[in-house]
Amino acid sequence: MSDKELPEHPGSASATDETARLETAESRGSLMQQAAYRYTLLLLLLALIVVFSVLLPTTFPTFANLRTVTGTQAVLMIVALGLTFPLNAGEFDLSFGGVLGLASTLVAVLTVNMDWHVAPAILVTVSVCLLVGAINAVIVIRLGVNSLITTLGVGTILGGVTLAIANNQVIAGGSGFLADAATDLLFGLPYPVYFALLLAVVVWYVYQFTPFGRYVFFTGEGREVARLSGVPVDRIRFATFVIVAFAATLAGLISFGRLGSADPNIGGLYLLPAFATVFLGATAINPGRYNAWGTVLAVYVLVVGITGLQLLGGAGWLELMFNGTALVLSVIVSQLIRRRFVRE
Repeated sequence: MSDKELPEHPGSASATDETARLETAESRGSLMQQAAYRYTLLLLLLALIVVFSVLLPTTFPTFANLRTVTGTQAVLMIVALGLTFPLNAGEFDLSFGGVLGLASTLVAVLTVNMDWHVAPAILVTVSVCLLVGAINAVIVIRLGVNSLITTLGVGTILGGVTLAIANNQVIAGGSGFLADAATDLLFGLPYPVYFALLLAVVVWYVYQFTPFGRYVFFTGEGREVARLSGVPVDRIRFATFVIVAFAATLAGLISFGRLGSADPNIGGLYLLPAFATVFLGATAINPGRYNAWGTVLAVYVLVVGITGLQLLGGAGWLELMFNGTALVLSVIVSQLIRRRFVRE
């Protein structure tokens, strides 16, 4: 009897059907699990909004509170979006706080103390701060110094330089242009809110649809493999340091315009919140990678949680505890997600 004439085993059809059902169930379970990873942060944000709206019906779910929550966090969102680039490329940048403080103080010194016109003051400020990003890149890439150590040192130097040019004082009297750009309202919300969201769209587009975005990920996942594949690794790393410096500069300019003054110590206030935001954002939307919309969600999760607790009567130190806890938990969750995806 030929192979074609061999009778089928009685249980073969049922076994095949059972295998197919199991594979379908596993696939469906995997998809549901991935969806849970992607959108847990969004569900958490919605849950926080509902809980605080119920507990604080007269103060939390108001447009005035929405304007405060979104407007005060635009600076953090901008600098956090910029920070995703070096982190995705496998580098750390701890100097962005120093750059932010330098940008805010330098433009204040030029426009207030030295009576410069705002346009050249902004141009000089942006140029100086981009130079700082380039110096970071040269030290890390050309000299081979660890990025964590390099940017920590550069950030500390910038703190001293900022205090020196400000003469250890807060500089009050913001420029009309920067003040208007940072405080004027559109549909009831400050301009920086829309600017930060527009920047999020740009960052998302870069990561999703441009060769540069893909090269950043390739560089972070394996520098030598990426180099062998033709990726200009050093240029990509250089660009990421400049990008985060540019984002910190924009954040510093907006901060000066919004507050109407420049505090030379302001940069350090954003160091922990920015890292907490970016690491928490890496657990959502595109888990395991620092991404634009995860970062946006993380900003609002943190600010909604902190604002709600403070409106309930919580002390100011809750912000530090909230941000620190978010940073630790987000790193743990990110590591678990990475390990699971590697296993799969």
